[in-house]
Amino acid sequence: MLRGMASAPRQARAVATRERLVQAASELLAEQGLRGTTTTAVASRAGMSQGALFKHFPTKVEVLAGGTEAALATLVEAFRAGLPRRPPESVDERLAVGVDALWRVFRLPAMQGIFEVYLAARTDPELARALEPLLAAHRANIHAEARALLPELADQAPGALEAGVDAVVYAMQGVALGLFSNDETREREHLAFFRRLAVHELAAARAADDEEVR
Repeated sequence: MLRGMASAPRQARAVATRERLVQAASELLAEQGLRGTTTTAVASRAGMSQGALFKHFPTKVEVLAGGTEAALATLVEAFRAGLPRRPPESVDERLAVGVDALWRVFRLPAMQGIFEVYLAARTDPELARALEPLLAAHRANIHAEARALLPELADQAPGALEAGVDAVVYAMQGVALGLFSNDETREREHLAFFRRLAVHELAAARAADDEEVR
């Protein structure tokens, strides 16, 4: 009995320590990018030694994967926070506010740090393997948010909403990677383009689903 009681606090401490390390890695990715997210910096930010870090994350790849997963979770939260408390009744208006909220997420510093991890994974097979399930889960989370915001579209043509969301996300990724400064005029132009793209892709996806049904 005493042994079981003693192990519970140790397990709780281990979970708390791991969470501190993951949070530290996530913060450093947002603030300093991939170059600044070293194991030394992560351990220092979390207030512990590198030895303690490697007990929880044996390799730097695991540190980066943990930090990326945490950063992706904050982006989903940021998307939710960017939506109005009372979404518009109109589907078109909800689509527009969803696109706007998603683009704001892509312009956050945390997104830039994640992009750097993505690019590093192109030449690091171990990192690519570690990221693959995280990105699949993140994509599923994005789809879930879209279905919650636009349930009518999800019901009308199963799969169409997800296909449209994917197209907008991929376009935003490409544009965001090439932007290094904020320009209000360009931002408005980008938003207008993404809104048109969302409407076009959703219409095309619904048409494709209708054709399959026939």
